[in-house]
Amino acid sequence: MITKKTKESIEQKIIVGFFRGLWWLVKLPFSGFKRKPGLSVSDQQFLISKKNEIEELLHSDNQIELRHAVMEADKLIDWILKKKGYSGVTFADRLRSAEKDIPEDIYNNIWQGHKIRNQIAHEDRDINLEILKVSAKKILSYNG
Repeated sequence: MITKKTKESIEQKIIVGFFRGLWWLVKLPFSGFKRKPGLSVSDQQFLISKKNEIEELLHSDNQIELRHAVMEADKLIDWILKKKGYSGVTFADRLRSAEKDIPEDIYNNIWQGHKIRNQIAHEDRDINLEILKVSAKKILSYNG
């Protein structure tokens, strides 16, 4: 039986893993994926700027800003995948295309985080503010 506490810890792990996956991806354009080109200097500057913006949102106690951080992180991952030339019409298609180049645990974290993002965006799902706050604190202390 999944208790509320267990569900919250699972959701926290998913959110934290999602952002750790993002931080891992953010580092890659500076070194390149296997067989994929690096990013231009302006793209790298944009990437750093967006990462900083997301970190600022994660410092908030406001649920809207914390939810916005999840949405922006998902968009940034998709932007990286597009810039690195992964094919597909949707985020899911591009992520599947990149699967062989991303460690399995990172890939799974990104996939699970994307599902939460979709629930927030399409099902108007509320994630408990405390879950978001605890997750943000863990993410910021990790900061890959």
